[in-house]
Amino acid sequence: MPHRPTRTIAYAVATLLLLVAALPVSGAGPLSGKIVCLDPGHGGMDPGAYNAANDLRESDINLDEAYALSALLKGAGATVVMTRTGNQAKTESDRAAFCNQAGATILVSVHTNSVADPNPDGALTYYYKTGDVPLAQALHEALYSTLAPTAPAPTDFIYFGARRFRAGVLRRSTMPGSLAEPVFLSSPGEAALLLTPIYTAPGSGIFSPGCPAFNCRRGQIAQALYRGVLAYFAASAN
Repeated sequence: MPHRPTRTIAYAVATLLLLVAALPVSGAGPLSGKIVCLDPGHGGMDPGAYNAANDLRESDINLDEAYALSALLKGAGATVVMTRTGNQAKTESDRAAFCNQAGATILVSVHTNSVADPNPDGALTYYYKTGDVPLAQALHEALYSTLAPTAPAPTDFIYFGARRFRAGVLRRSTMPGSLAEPVFLSSPGEAALLLTPIYTAPGSGIFSPGCPAFNCRRGQIAQALYRGVLAYFAASAN
């Protein structure tokens, strides 16, 4: 059976996402004045999850997606700062302090899920502070509604929801934040899709041949996170 959200909020946010997607991006943009701190998870000696069959490292995926998300956010008028721009090692304290010092409006920590069992796949977001909850929910609804229909096994794509987690970067940050786990790298089907990078090199801005205009799995994830951010600020304004 399909794993579908049962709460009223799922349908309300899905409707909001459709409305936000229709908004024109012109002039200063809908995110003008917002400072978004992007935190590509892991890096350096900590590659995060690793899929040996495809030689995929989570840290590389996270960075690629964060650069794409940054481009989308900037296109909507946001100021974007990133806790790492290459394969650097950063502690949770370093990441939070960086976002705090930047005066960020929100924090989005980009990760990729993984477990020992190769079967699960689905979207999950985390929050820690009470003020994190609306952002975590908005990101999750956008991730699920965008990624479930195009998942390797759509009816098995699980709605994990937004859950509380004692993540260091969320505990130490002063702004609303959320840690996103869009899909499972441990899923063979997802891993095969995640092989295609968005950009030819991190931060190059040049789409790889397999991902024209964000048309690949990583690109879908970046677009979903972008829609979640837009939905969060649209809801906050109302």
